[in-house]
Amino acid sequence: MNRKIFRAIFFSTFVSLILALGAVLFITHEDIASIEQDRLSRLNAVLASGYNHLGMDFIKQSAKADSPYRITLIAPDGTVLFDSRAESPLDNHLNRTEVDAALKEGYGSAERYSATFETQTFYYARTLTDGNVLRAAITTDHMLTFTLRLTTYFALILLIFGALALFLASKISAAILEPLYSIDLNHPLLNDCYDEIKPFLTEIDKKQRQLDRQMQLMRSRNEEFLIITKSMAEGLVLLNRDGIILTINKTAKKIFNISDDCIGKSFMTIERGEQAREFFNPQSKVTKRSCEIEKDGRDYHLRFNQIRVDGMVRGYALIILDVTETKRAETQRQEFTANVSHELKTPLQSIIGSAELIESGIVKPADLPTFAGRIRKQGARLISLIEDIIFLSSLDEGAGSAIFEPVALNKVTTEVFEVLTPKAQRNNVSLTCDGPSLVFPAVYRYIYELIYNLCDNAINYNRPGGRVSVHFSEHENKYIIEVQDTGIGIAKEHLSRIFERFYRVDKSHSRQTGGTGLGLSICKRTVLFHHGKIKLKSELGVGSCFKVTLYKKELAKLAAPQPTVREDNTALQVNANKAAFFGSDATPAPHA
Repeated sequence: MNRKIFRAIFFSTFVSLILALGAVLFITHEDIASIEQDRLSRLNAVLASGYNHLGMDFIKQSAKADSPYRITLIAPDGTVLFDSRAESPLDNHLNRTEVDAALKEGYGSAERYSATFETQTFYYARTLTDGNVLRAAITTDHMLTFTLRLTTYFALILLIFGALALFLASKISAAILEPLYSIDLNHPLLNDCYDEIKPFLTEIDKKQRQLDRQMQLMRSRNEEFLIITKSMAEGLVLLNRDGIILTINKTAKKIFNISDDCIGKSFMTIERGEQAREFFNPQSKVTKRSCEIEKDGRDYHLRFNQIRVDGMVRGYALIILDVTETKRAETQRQEFTANVSHELKTPLQSIIGSAELIESGIVKPADLPTFAGRIRKQGARLISLIEDIIFLSSLDEGAGSAIFEPVALNKVTTEVFEVLTPKAQRNNVSLTCDGPSLVFPAVYRYIYELIYNLCDNAINYNRPGGRVSVHFSEHENKYIIEVQDTGIGIAKEHLSRIFERFYRVDKSHSRQTGGTGLGLSICKRTVLFHHGKIKLKSELGVGSCFKVTLYKKELAKLAAPQPTVREDNTALQVNANKAAFFGSDATPAPHA
């Protein structure tokens, strides 16, 4: 209220000041213009009288070079006979407003504005005894130019009086509100305040006594009930027959994101769903209802029960159960089962089909190596998929047997490059690595799989002549690993799902490269296992960049008390197994 009163006083005073200055400016300008017009009229009369008696010489003698007035003598046909300012012949002036009026009525006046010079010119013309027209003119500043000249003075005036208005508005608003601020609401009738608000204070005192009695009763009952409901994991809300909240426990307040002030308000103010409206039907014979709702990305099961006394609905009890994890686990289980079944079935069908053709004798002896190679390739893909599933399952379970040890990032990347170099050469893709020699505590196998999958994925989706670069950096509290490629990039609509299991942007391309669809899921789970973050930036036709951030404090917490330094340069057995199925000159199947 203080701000409203202050703003009302200040702005009304300030606006009044601006309007007053504008009015003064306008009146001053109009007064100056009126004086100039009157002076111009009298000058014209003097010049006309002198011309009628003394002729043209009087006009020429009167037209001084430094005079602010412009004198023009115009013939009845509009020809300019003399002009005190003209250095060259002027055009015909018969169509000028003041000249036309003077020829018709004996005198005429006009004013014209020049937007170019922002000036205003007043004209006064009079018909002479010989039929010619004598015109006098003076040019003055326009209203805008006149205003701009006084801007400094106006700004100074506004600043001084604005500060004064600010000070007065603050003092006046404080003085108005001081009696209101000093009101003792615990004893409204004992206050000495404005007569206008005494009825309001009387009503407050009346309502306060009623509320005190009711609140005391409700507080005692609520305290008893809170002791029972405080430790409940489920949300509980008790409402009266009109849907007004009587009691709500901590869990329910957290679910609906409300505070204690919701008590006494309608439940419909916090839950406006169609299901909630169906609950509040005292005529319904259905005493129990259930529904599912979603709040802030979590799923809840609502159980709504009528509380009946003597056959009448006296209130409602609402129990909220968080079923998010249950539903997500069920959904993930169904999706994972369906995806695994599909992914396992595809290579098995190819193996069985090729075996049946060989068994039936349809395959010619010359084609046996081709079919055998197909069986070997699909079998290797099947093994790769099974190993990825097992590896991902171990990450999901927390990998309790994982051992933390000092991991030299350059050494890991060198081992990865040794395995992937043949594949990179076949795809005409160069591999580069730069950055300081970083050593930090982590699970060696997981970091190896992380860099392997990111680099392998970058090779698979790169262009001939492209580049895959791995860059390390260390900051005050974190390590950063960036894997960047110059490949085909990923469209924006796929970025939010790229780390999902079995999700492929280009399924046909992933099939050709032998991808299982789990590589990036493994990467994300590996980073989360180390309490880090992974982000992706990608642009179609430009390339992608995966940025992994590992935090020093988190790694220190996860690390074993006395880790052992890894000295060998042998690649993981899982990738060695993969390489064996593809031949000694081939790389392991990628995690696309």
